[in-house]
Amino acid sequence: MNGKTNLFGLLLLLLLSCNRSSVKVDIDKIDLEIKILRLEKELFELSVDSITTSIPYLKNKYGHFYELFSYVINIGETTAPYYPQYLTTFIVDPTNSEVYQAVISEFPDIDKLEKALSEAFKHYKHYFSEKPIPDIYTFISGFNTSLVIDSNVLAIGLDRYLGAECEYYDRLGLPEYQQANMRKEKIVTDCMFVWASSEWYFNKQGSRELANNVLNNIIHEGKLVYFVKSMVPREDIGLIMGFSPDQMKFCRRNEKRIWTYLIENKLLFSSERMTIKKLIDKAPFTSYFPRESPGRAAVWLGYRIVKQYMENNPDITLDSMMMSTEYLTILEGSGYNPRDRNK
Repeated sequence: MNGKTNLFGLLLLLLLSCNRSSVKVDIDKIDLEIKILRLEKELFELSVDSITTSIPYLKNKYGHFYELFSYVINIGETTAPYYPQYLTTFIVDPTNSEVYQAVISEFPDIDKLEKALSEAFKHYKHYFSEKPIPDIYTFISGFNTSLVIDSNVLAIGLDRYLGAECEYYDRLGLPEYQQANMRKEKIVTDCMFVWASSEWYFNKQGSRELANNVLNNIIHEGKLVYFVKSMVPREDIGLIMGFSPDQMKFCRRNEKRIWTYLIENKLLFSSERMTIKKLIDKAPFTSYFPRESPGRAAVWLGYRIVKQYMENNPDITLDSMMMSTEYLTILEGSGYNPRDRNK
């Protein structure tokens, strides 16, 4: 009888674990519709004569984001006497005008983006019902930044999502690995990743100072990736990670080898700043591994650890996992024991 009971418990646990990673969250009853305000259209459709008189209107409509935008494009305080002249110079600049036309060509409307972000934030509301939903804007950043995050603000620099073949990116000398992810398909996953990064930054929730080592960093980053996957469950993990199909194949085929390398070379608990950067920062490849590897290959391991932890512990909520800074506990609770795969 005990044997049957234990077997039943094991089967139930396995069933719950399987459901954990594949269950469809019901978001249909969540009343949320994202509407994005397009600052770039307002600005570049102004007549030159009306720019100065339009500033109070823009400040009122776009609120705190308008102040942030002015700093992103390096024109300073909106109350400064020189501000109208600097804003006019930004708008009438021939290159900025060209970029605006490229943005309008690539994003004539943003209906699909609004729908996709609505779905993502409905999932967010499902898991984190008490957290506010940000106001969302688009703008042209002068190629300075992809996303602006602040209290209740999420703003998207559309000039940083014009596609990998965009001629401006070559002119700016941006590396190919970076250009590869500067495309509209990455907007939603980038938004959710950066939003999560602002909500749960490294060691934010801990009451004690935690070791800034490799293990803690890759699991923290893995938590953020897992969060994004939970917000956009139908999205491919390769897109979320920013990996090409070949890079994704490398990670799957060499998961055990990467993990073994970190252990055998005593890197997991290394607090060396450059070691951490080499393993978690974006790069053309991970310097410890072959050139076929993607940058942040170790973060893939972090995601796999977190995913396995959540599957093995169906009583743990996404909220409590994101709050946890017990990274070693997550590793131990995952039972992580990777093996290389052929696909």
